[in-house]
Amino acid sequence: MVFSSSSVHITKANALRAAPDATPEPGPAKEADAIVSKSDKLCASDTIIYTTSGTGLLLVSPGAGQELKRHEMGTGDFAFIPAWTEHQLLNETDQDNAWVITRSGPLPTVVDLTDWGGDRVK
Repeated sequence: MVFSSSSVHITKANALRAAPDATPEPGPAKEADAIVSKSDKLCASDTIIYTTSGTGLLLVSPGAGQELKRHEMGTGDFAFIPAWTEHQLLNETDQDNAWVITRSGPLPTVVDLTDWGGDRVK
């Protein structure tokens, strides 16, 4: 299948991050929509995580009532998480880390839960 050049979208890095001299916003993460609503050809809402620095832990729920799987994530590691898979990223150290999180789909779905398999946070 051939797409026209009008289906190509470029998002420059400076559109995704604050100026180098800017004071970081408080909180654990900054979100930037680099690929959201760019195409109706993307489907589901898979997640790809790339660890750019530091170490962390990826917890994944294999299913209701099953024990969580723990995956150590270090600099340069990638993780692919299928749509609707419960997961959580943790930093259990006192060192900063950075993750690039890419969610596919025309409008990715993120649902915060009260607990594993719990109700949606209101």
